[in-house]
Amino acid sequence: MKRTIYVAWVLTIVLLMPFGIKGQIRTHNLTLEKAIQIAIKNNPADKIAASKIKQTEGKITQAHSLYVPKLELLGKYFYTNNLPNFFPQGMKKVPVMTGSGPIPGDFVPLRPLSPFPSNTRDVFTMDLNLVYPLYTGGKITRANQNAKILKKLFESNRKQTDAEITYNVKKVFYNILFLEKVIDLHNKVIRQLEEHYKLARKAYEEGVRSEFEVVSFRAKIEEFKSKVVDLKGKLAVVKTALKNLLNLPMSDSINCLGSLSLSETFKNELGANALQKALKKNHQLRMLKKKEKLVGNLLKINAAGDKPTLFAFANYHVYHGKDFPPYDNSWRNGWAAGVGISMKIFDGKFTSGKVQETKAAIEEVKNMESGLTLKLRFEVKSITENMESLFEQLKAFKNTLQVANKGYEIAKISYENGVITNVQLDDAQLNVLRNETRILQIKKDLLLSKANLDFIQGKLN
Repeated sequence: MKRTIYVAWVLTIVLLMPFGIKGQIRTHNLTLEKAIQIAIKNNPADKIAASKIKQTEGKITQAHSLYVPKLELLGKYFYTNNLPNFFPQGMKKVPVMTGSGPIPGDFVPLRPLSPFPSNTRDVFTMDLNLVYPLYTGGKITRANQNAKILKKLFESNRKQTDAEITYNVKKVFYNILFLEKVIDLHNKVIRQLEEHYKLARKAYEEGVRSEFEVVSFRAKIEEFKSKVVDLKGKLAVVKTALKNLLNLPMSDSINCLGSLSLSETFKNELGANALQKALKKNHQLRMLKKKEKLVGNLLKINAAGDKPTLFAFANYHVYHGKDFPPYDNSWRNGWAAGVGISMKIFDGKFTSGKVQETKAAIEEVKNMESGLTLKLRFEVKSITENMESLFEQLKAFKNTLQVANKGYEIAKISYENGVITNVQLDDAQLNVLRNETRILQIKKDLLLSKANLDFIQGKLN
């Protein structure tokens, strides 16, 4: 018997070991700040934004290379059948010449040679070319400026991405804290109802209360337990959303640490400069302003397409096998240097079309800036007014809660003394729950509104 138990114990350990090692569930205890850090670190959107910044660094290097002279080596080795050669012509009689003229009757027989492309052999050529732009109409300077502006634009894009991730984490995190507090309130009510149930049962046994009241309390307890189950289901969904934002395994467990408390300076941050902060620091608006500079430089680059390009050049060349025989076995080399100019004479109005297109793009960006400014003005105004209303509601519900708590205390004593019914006690109890839940809802809405305002103002915490 002991041996059987021992074997079963060993088998259990062996079977469970892989699950203990590979399938171990990790628990993450998260503050809001830690959750935001993990989300930004793990979220693919931030990594994509960082990759775009790296791409612009490559564009800066490319643009800077336009300032540097270009040195190019071109070498060829080939075999061909149409190189220069001498072809013998027919015999010719050439008179013998003296200082006084030809000697009559005296001739020298000669067979002249004429050039003809019939020689077949191998050839080697090499050219080393150096080109340096002297004047390009400002195209190189503008291209370098645009590369740097583009990097700043994508840096703002990354900040906008991180601000959006931060805002999404805050929304989910505050909803988790809210649902957990509401579940706690419902569990508190269940405990109170169980106390009421005991009182009612005792009173029923003593003949003071009816069985209906006992059954009513039991039904109310079950009703609240079902509400807790529903709330826990919603909490699980929201926690799954947070794990997705943080890019954590779905099998992991998370505990959100914090409360729906408001700081003492919370209300002071809704000053008149809220809109100015948004217009100054909103990342989308900053991106549009940088894009306007970018397109403005592009307009000047396109307009410079009609201007001449002045450049200096130098060439060193070496070849072998291209001369007339027998000199085709010699190596030749030489060099050349000078300046050149390149200019479009007629391009079918292509440059004019590019300029027209870029001007329209500038107009589009300016209109987008105006539209976003109007949107920010409306959103900041709506958020601040809504928060002011929520503060007033919070103050009112706190006062109402004090009255509700006092009323519930009176109702409990009255019920114990048989003055009121269970329905009146339930009403007093539910009035406390409604006020406590509403206060939590207002605090959550205030925190979400503040998170939205922070997002609009480009804050990353």
